[in-house]
Amino acid sequence: MHATETWIFRILVLGFAGAFAAQVWTRARLILRARNNIHVRDDETGHRLLRFIAEVVFQSRTIAERPAVGVAHLGVFWGFTAFALYTGVEFLAGLGIADFTGSRWFHLYAMALVPFSVAVILGISGLLVRRAIVRPASLGDHVSGESVLIGFFILTLMVTFLLAFRWDTGVAARVNWWVHALMILGFLVLIPDSKHFHLVLSPLTVYLRSPGLATVPNLDFEQEQVGLETVADVERKQVLDAFTCVECGRCQVNCPAHGTGKPLNPKQLILQNEAALLAGRPDAKLADVFDAKVLWQCTTCGACEAQCPVGVEHLPLIIGARRGLASNGEAPAALAAVYNHLERRGNIWGLGADLRQKFVQSAGVEIFDAARHEYLVWLGCAGAFEADFQKSLRSLFDILRASGVTFGVLARERCTGDIAKRTGNEYQFQELARANIEEFAAAGAGKIVTSCPHCLRTMGTDYREFGFTAEVIHSASLVAALTRTMAVPGAGTVTFHDPCYLGRYAGVTEEPRDLLARFGAAVSEPERHGANPFCCGAGGGLLFEEHEEGRRISQERFEQLQRTGASTIVTACPFCSIMLKGAQASANTQVEFVDLISFVDGRMKSAAPAAAPRP
Repeated sequence: MHATETWIFRILVLGFAGAFAAQVWTRARLILRARNNIHVRDDETGHRLLRFIAEVVFQSRTIAERPAVGVAHLGVFWGFTAFALYTGVEFLAGLGIADFTGSRWFHLYAMALVPFSVAVILGISGLLVRRAIVRPASLGDHVSGESVLIGFFILTLMVTFLLAFRWDTGVAARVNWWVHALMILGFLVLIPDSKHFHLVLSPLTVYLRSPGLATVPNLDFEQEQVGLETVADVERKQVLDAFTCVECGRCQVNCPAHGTGKPLNPKQLILQNEAALLAGRPDAKLADVFDAKVLWQCTTCGACEAQCPVGVEHLPLIIGARRGLASNGEAPAALAAVYNHLERRGNIWGLGADLRQKFVQSAGVEIFDAARHEYLVWLGCAGAFEADFQKSLRSLFDILRASGVTFGVLARERCTGDIAKRTGNEYQFQELARANIEEFAAAGAGKIVTSCPHCLRTMGTDYREFGFTAEVIHSASLVAALTRTMAVPGAGTVTFHDPCYLGRYAGVTEEPRDLLARFGAAVSEPERHGANPFCCGAGGGLLFEEHEEGRRISQERFEQLQRTGASTIVTACPFCSIMLKGAQASANTQVEFVDLISFVDGRMKSAAPAAAPRP
């Protein structure tokens, strides 16, 4: 390279690198100024590293839902990683620092990159066709000129790399080299202000993502924390997330609220957060950034987070903003009534404890005594007061007795605080949690079984932050273990609705299906099931809030279950049962609903004494 070209290249590199650094610094300052909510425990390191390898190196989450798109992205990712050394060597030569381009090892390395360049060309071509021509709904209504431009840059890089094998000397070679170098510099300056900044940040956000889904740490009231009220309150991981979003729309297409025609769009919430951060108005109210009506449409089902390939955590932002609204008395009127019920009566319905006591007495259940009972059965608000769900608990009691398991219940219960936690009333949640933990400690409960997935999540995960250590298990898992040697054939075809808080949050997907199969049912799966179910619409406080926009989420899910052709719908959550039965009443169709534990109990009793251990 001539001396003049070298100096021109040096000036260009300094200019483009400076523009890149200035944009990165703008974002880095916002990240560093945010309150640090990132805490990585020593015992989490191994799990995080394994997740990093799976999701970053092998793009497992990107491939999982959309294999074709994911494999194309994997080819581009590996190609860029492989080209890093090549680009570094070419730039060292162009800057006149050191020239290794004539060495044998560099020639061999360049030859080895040819398959990677082909993979990138194929992958980026497919992605460009998808973004510019196919245009799935998840990508929005308009073609992104930025995405097309960057795709063109990437294609040009690969083509000029391959042409370098043909044009290794002369004017054509110099022109080809300069085009290649300018594409890299142009790409560099475009990265920070585009969705492609995920190339820099996503390895970090994937590693820093909480081990558990939808982790929303407790507020510290001694530090006068009240939630997210202004842009300045947005915490460090949420700022990182805002700059990492790749705008793929996976959160959007999996969101039950958005899928039923409501304004809530998890992708837009993240992008609105990014725009607010970059606007330079830290005192701006989040109520002006996000539409409050949209925030209350979230069922907290966790589908958005579970599907995100770059580690974005949507629910801490949504619940954090709800906390800010709730602390200012701006929760919906329906929730205000629930908060009043929790404060006065200790349950979400506002009913008297005498009704629970009547059920306990009629079911012949003893009060828990750690010296005599192995398990404490947690009734929950639904089990204590909802007549339909009490049938499931009676079935659980019968199965435990038949299995020789000793159990009892508390003399009195308060709500776990699930609804208060998910809707942002953190103070009320902490009051309920601390009171319940004291009750458990006083009773000496070491093993707790519940049939409510929401109680399972709240006691089994959220209570851990208070030092709670008792084992908490869902009744499906316990009954599956107790009856593992039993089999009763001939129950026909059913469909199973996975509750979000059981399948997606707790990962309990195989036990219910094992029970159904062993007790004679053939399961016809709905289109969304297992670890990625479609919500019933009750979570996040929406059991008490009816949104008029779009279709009811419960109606959409009921129709999905109906399309399986099964005449029996099996559930494993009291709130799912309430919502789906309501949808059935609106549809005026005939279908049988049965709780999973009631199904198993009924099959055991119908087969007795014919039920025999499996060989």
